[in-house]
Amino acid sequence: MATKTINIKDSAYQALKSMKREGESFSDVILRLTQGERRNVTEFVRSLSPDIREEIASSVIRAKKELDEVIPREVTF
Repeated sequence: MATKTINIKDSAYQALKSMKREGESFSDVILRLTQGERRNVTEFVRSLSPDIREEIASSVIRAKKELDEVIPREVTF
């Protein structure tokens, strides 16, 4: 197997590292993330770090509360 050395920013390395699953090499991660298949939302969210998942969940909850204040739950015409 041939290998190549690439230069990436530290932030890119950290992002890649955070997506690395147990037993995966960085090559495995890159191939998993770049394969042509479309991932569903659940798979994407699972690939994020727990901190990012919590931030997304909190944002969704806040947005729902704001919408509930603006748009009544039962609208009759």
